[in-house]
Amino acid sequence: MTQPIRVGILGAGRALFMAQCRDAFPDDLVLAGLCDIRKARAEKAVKKHSFDRVFPTYEEMLDDKGIDLVVIGTPDHEHAGQAIQALEAGKHVLSEIPAAYEITELERLIALEEKTGLVYAMGNEVRWFPYLEAARKMADEGYWGRIFQSEAGYLHNLRLEGWRQTESETGEPHWRFDPQRPQTTFLGGGPHAFDTLRWLTGETNWVEVFAYGNEPYVEPHSEPANTVALLKGASGLISKVEASYVMVRPYCLYFNLFGDKGTFETSRQDSEGLFFTEQIPYMDRMEHLAVPYAARPGHGATGHGSSEIHMVEDIIQAIREHRPATINAREAARSIAPAICAYESIRTGQPVKIPGF
Repeated sequence: MTQPIRVGILGAGRALFMAQCRDAFPDDLVLAGLCDIRKARAEKAVKKHSFDRVFPTYEEMLDDKGIDLVVIGTPDHEHAGQAIQALEAGKHVLSEIPAAYEITELERLIALEEKTGLVYAMGNEVRWFPYLEAARKMADEGYWGRIFQSEAGYLHNLRLEGWRQTESETGEPHWRFDPQRPQTTFLGGGPHAFDTLRWLTGETNWVEVFAYGNEPYVEPHSEPANTVALLKGASGLISKVEASYVMVRPYCLYFNLFGDKGTFETSRQDSEGLFFTEQIPYMDRMEHLAVPYAARPGHGATGHGSSEIHMVEDIIQAIREHRPATINAREAARSIAPAICAYESIRTGQPVKIPGF
């Protein structure tokens, strides 16, 4: 009988998500422990979601030989270092986006994954949205023809939604709003746009980026909260990715593909797919893509529909089959390096070459 994968979670905010995945795959996952810098929060999550134990430190979690997979749900700039620690300790890794903040960190993640044979996965659940899976399949079948331009946007005004700006336990700034190192756009929610768009187009690597930014997020942090990147693909594809935390509008994550035989777009109002293609004779208007947005039939909706469940299913299968995850370290680097280089372009005012992975 196959042994279940024992999971340790770093960051109590991911307890509910992994509990839902455990309930979906009870024979495959055991929630072996949780670690959070706020002990009371960890103890509450462990009790609520039936984890085995609280680990007082991350190092103790990594020292536990009973932990197979570490799920990293900490502030963005900590992901790479903690993932590297886990791989060096012999653990598989599921990391929230982004995979890293520096190109050297991406290189280290790739080297460790390939040296150890462990599974590393960057958790962009958007790739498992059913309507986007359908759009990618239609791309493969030629509905859009040769895609020559693509666009994506992550527009998410956190303050408009009332996200807490301070920690209730301490009164300290919530990490997303901490003036010293708040969540940024391109490396915060932006990877959902960068990674998903590159996958949708089939582009292996973007090779150059020119980016712009304006509007402050929190003072005195210098990174802008409204950002736009123009990217050139190795195939000649032109792409635009915008990410904003200050646009005064409801949340929106959109994708547009423009080909010489058809167009795919995400409605920015109704979160659904629209398409137009020469493959259907006499088509004269954009039509709705009759596919669910984020949750497949038969699965209860969570924060991101059921897509997170299928993302974790991919990791389980990768571990079982001794193969790389769909968004492995090298694949993650192909999507995150452009975002890192976009910030260099904003700072220098010049186009920046993107290293190929």
